[in-house]
Amino acid sequence: MKRLLTALLILSLAVPAFASGVEGADVKYVGGTISSMMEGVVGRFDTAASNALVFEHGGSRVEIAYASIQRFQYTQPLARRMGVAATIAVGVVKRRQRQHVVEVYFRDTAGVNQVAVFEVSKDRAGSVVAVLNARVSRPARPA
Repeated sequence: MKRLLTALLILSLAVPAFASGVEGADVKYVGGTISSMMEGVVGRFDTAASNALVFEHGGSRVEIAYASIQRFQYTQPLARRMGVAATIAVGVVKRRQRQHVVEVYFRDTAGVNQVAVFEVSKDRAGSVVAVLNARVSRPARPA
């Protein structure tokens, strides 16, 4: 029994070391079709502009006009997958971490469909989704 408790304690202390999520106001470009950005680039969203969602990173900036956004999706997938035994062991000691992912589907200035996938911090996800809900026009539903 002592060995099991010791193993669980070591595992619970080791799990935070594997955490790779973004924190604070940081936003990570996970991937997509934007050729000017490398996957894994960390930057920040500037949501103050009324006409575009701006992602600033390393002195560069990418603007996605709200008018060109066709849709967006917010999901919270698990940060990492584990086996059954590890899931039970970690679940006893600590809550599993989730990523907060915003996928933005839009058309660029040439009219080509594009997608950008961003990971945002838990604290910032709500405000980013609220801004997108307020500024992205939705197609009218048929009556």
